[in-house]
Amino acid sequence: MAHERFHQGDGSARYEGPATVVFPDGREAAVIASLMLRLDPSTVPDFSYDRHSTWGGSLTLAGDDEVDLFDAAPGILRLPDGRVGSFMATSGPREAGCSGLGPAPFGQAWDH
Repeated sequence: MAHERFHQGDGSARYEGPATVVFPDGREAAVIASLMLRLDPSTVPDFSYDRHSTWGGSLTLAGDDEVDLFDAAPGILRLPDGRVGSFMATSGPREAGCSGLGPAPFGQAWDH
């Protein structure tokens, strides 16, 4: 079961579990996400989502979908509870790094 937890070593909010990548053309692919909140916007002077990525991690295709995760540029990551976040894939095709665009769909960004 997917769940949010705080890693005891660094205190960062994390999400590990199933998600769906929605590509710019509307295609969808099931993935396993391993994500971490990189920074709290309130701790960065002159913070702007245009200049800073607050979250990132990795995505791995969960099935045999014939897609290249690198084509999610940008893509939408949808968690099972319906929360979404925009991201850029930084590699691919079956396993990709991702860098969040805007607020994270998990953790502290959803606690306010």
